[in-house]
Amino acid sequence: MRALIWRLGVAAGLGGALLVGSQNLAANERMDLSEAYRLAVEQDPRLRAAQARLRASEELGPQARALFLPEINLEAGANQNWENAEIGDQGRNSFDYHSWNAGVTLTQPLFRRESFALADQAEILQDQASLEYATSQQDILLRVSEAYFDMLLAQDNLRLTEAELEAVQSELRRAERALEVGSGTVTDRDEARARFDQVEAQRLRAQNDLQVARENLRSVIGQPPRELAGLRDDFSAQPPSPDAPEVWTERAERNNLNVRLAEGEFQRSRTEVERVQGQRYPRVDLVANYSRNFQSELGQQGAGPGPDFAGEELDSEQTTVGIRLTMPLYAGGGPTSQAREAQAERDAFFEESIDARRQASLEAESAYLNLVSNLRQISAFEQALQSVLSTERSTRRGLEVGLRTTLDVLNVQRDRFSTQRDLAEARYNYLLNYLQLQVAVGSAIDGSTIDDVNFFLAQRAEDEVDDLADMEEIETPENDDFPDGDQTE
Repeated sequence: MRALIWRLGVAAGLGGALLVGSQNLAANERMDLSEAYRLAVEQDPRLRAAQARLRASEELGPQARALFLPEINLEAGANQNWENAEIGDQGRNSFDYHSWNAGVTLTQPLFRRESFALADQAEILQDQASLEYATSQQDILLRVSEAYFDMLLAQDNLRLTEAELEAVQSELRRAERALEVGSGTVTDRDEARARFDQVEAQRLRAQNDLQVARENLRSVIGQPPRELAGLRDDFSAQPPSPDAPEVWTERAERNNLNVRLAEGEFQRSRTEVERVQGQRYPRVDLVANYSRNFQSELGQQGAGPGPDFAGEELDSEQTTVGIRLTMPLYAGGGPTSQAREAQAERDAFFEESIDARRQASLEAESAYLNLVSNLRQISAFEQALQSVLSTERSTRRGLEVGLRTTLDVLNVQRDRFSTQRDLAEARYNYLLNYLQLQVAVGSAIDGSTIDDVNFFLAQRAEDEVDDLADMEEIETPENDDFPDGDQTE
């Protein structure tokens, strides 16, 4: 399998991983993280809404170009006219006639300062829509990953609880047999029974937690999830590369999507100031007009002889080409007020961009520190698991020779299962914090980051599911075949 050094410095064969993952998925019908992410992308309404807004933003380009192209209008009208007029000493006369007119006007903008600002705004808004879509992709990436690992953790917790319940039940049967033959005590039996009831209650809670986690994942991917692929047995957490928090914070301040969105809003607010100020400048347009006017014969009523042109039709054509200048002088103070408003908004967006950089730096540093902490926790829990397994072996041997009690065995069993739960949670948190670190630095825009993490998920065989349930079979001092604690599934 080809080796691929992923962003955290973890050796991963991504191409081979996808091939192996798809083959195992077909064979075992297990759902992995990449498939869950694909389903979420297809079904998530938030992402589809962002896609629609992205398509809408694509129309801003043609709208910006239209500001510099000519505008052509057709005008036409028809009227019926009644006119009553007194002309000199000829007396009062009434006329009725109909008329119509038609014309075409072309207006080509030559200079409109605000149009340049509007064109810049359109370009910025298109970039903002792309960033918002990328932010939605990051959001669904985190939501599906959190839901996926929450369900895995709930599955692990239930399996461990069932294995612990079986182990406690075995101790209860041993205590009852010992009491029957006279080598045990009532106290041992009662303590084992009380622990059995406690673990049974934990199992019921674990079942409910798993159902809640399954429903949460279903709501994200849009369908009931199948059994999930868990961590591979050879999973090994590696430190981030580069192993320096200041490098990650610098990347976040430069590439974080929220930072880029805030900077885009600041740039848009600057162009808005230019647009408002541009309204004070003159507008220069080239105007060309062609029109035709028609007036019918005058119908005359009254005693007077009427004008000399009575009974004649009027049909005229007119063509004009010229330059039109429009200079705003006074508009009640509205443009000046709008300019002050735009400047204040610009200052607000500038401060918000500074805050966005600080927040991105904090998120990156927090994710980095959490990642380092997860590494140390994983190492500590793995060592603790080896220690508790050794302690359990010694405690069982001590019970056989009368130096330990049933309660001691039950307590060390509880410590073992608790450590396994903590180890599983630390491993899942490690992968989640890796994803959060990539989001903080703006590198988790598509599914490639999911594929990096998905490499560490394996399609397990059916006979491996009950491995944890076999861990309670530690009954004799000669049995030294203990699991290494790495299987938390």
